[in-house]
Amino acid sequence: MKKTRQILLLSTLFFALTSPVWALNPGPYLGVFVGGQLLSPAESEDGLGTFNLEYRPAPSGSVVLGWELEPGSNIGEGRVELEYTHRSNRLAEVEFSDGKVKGDGDLTVDSLLVNTFGVYRSASRLTPYFGAGIGVARITAADLTVTGQPLSDDDVLVLAYQFGAGFEIELTQSVVLDLGYRLFRSAKAKLTEANGDNVKTEYLSHSAMLGLRLGF
Repeated sequence: MKKTRQILLLSTLFFALTSPVWALNPGPYLGVFVGGQLLSPAESEDGLGTFNLEYRPAPSGSVVLGWELEPGSNIGEGRVELEYTHRSNRLAEVEFSDGKVKGDGDLTVDSLLVNTFGVYRSASRLTPYFGAGIGVARITAADLTVTGQPLSDDDVLVLAYQFGAGFEIELTQSVVLDLGYRLFRSAKAKLTEANGDNVKTEYLSHSAMLGLRLGF
């Protein structure tokens, strides 16, 4: 029975990817994405020296409002969109030159980007895409602590950008399943420390995303 279900699932997926393509409706669309994201260790610097902030992986969520270009458009096939994304990670450890210590608190990033994506359509409903985006991000340090001692409780607005790639699967003429990857980075954030000094920290996030886009 289990083998039969697996065969049926694979057959359904094969049919969905190889059956004739619908022509997607050009025009506006709305999309919702969920995913998991991993932060690279954030190289940071204050008046006492350099150290790395290491965060736990966490989920992320995005909402996009975009425009699907006309097939054969002079500027190419693809889409342009406005994307809002919320990310929040728990500080796990702080690495100094002589070892690691426990950290705590949350680093939250709310970003608003303008994205452009190019697509490469074929006879299949599975369509690869890649692109980039640029905009702003508000980085919020919420009660970051090192070994229980306060580090920062501040927020700052910085320039941000991302690169993205993935595959879209046309479920219907107006509904698209999107499987993607995003590399998101911001300019260095300058946060105020608890003692009044400043700490500069990097932000680099890797995200795997699953979403649905609805054309209207």
